Amino acid sequence: MKYVFAIFFSIMLTSCSSQKVTSQFDLTNTEKDIINNFLKFELASDAYKYRRNNNVVIIKNAIPKKQVLDDYLSIIRNFKESLIDTLQAVKMRKEFENETQYYWKSSDFRIKNLLTQSIESFEKSIKKEAYLNLPPRIIIHLSVPLLINDKEALVGFMSGGGDLGYTSINSGLILMVRNNENKWVFKQFLGSKYS
Repeated sequence: MKYVFAIFFSIMLTSCSSQKVTSQFDLTNTEKDIINNFLKFELASDAYKYRRNNNVVIIKNAIPKKQVLDDYLSIIRNFKESLIDTLQAVKMRKEFENETQYYWKSSDFRIKNLLTQSIESFEKSIKKEAYLNLPPRIIIHLSVPLLINDKEALVGFMSGGGDLGYTSINSGLILMVRNNENKWVFKQFLGSKYS
């Protein structure tokens, strides 16, 4: 299963890296709040309890919003209610047709000592086994939040340990909601089409 996930991750990284870049934009404060609160929640989970002191590396090339939408629509078939109706999904798909690739910057994150790494550099370190000379680390590939409305957002992510090239830790689609205190918090793990 680890090898299947590693192969899938490499294919996904390659497909994300082949998208054209027309311009770089900045995240909104809302998007930054969502991502940082998601990372705080995720890294505090038991999945990382033996890796608390590891460096955290974010893959610079964000997972495209279109992929998050497609993942959500394929996962939601198992639910009775959908956050996104058919008309909204069609409108969003059209909006994301010419989506610009987002590249994470250190300034997007509030976690200290967080590093970013390009997909190309990550793949190269695996091919050349350069990861063997690196300290243990957590590799996270995540999407820019897909805002459904002013109170709900989806975040797609994949994480793994970088000490053996790439071993899967967690992946999926997360629903973040704005609570009564105007803070973005984890509400639900919606599932993963990768597991």
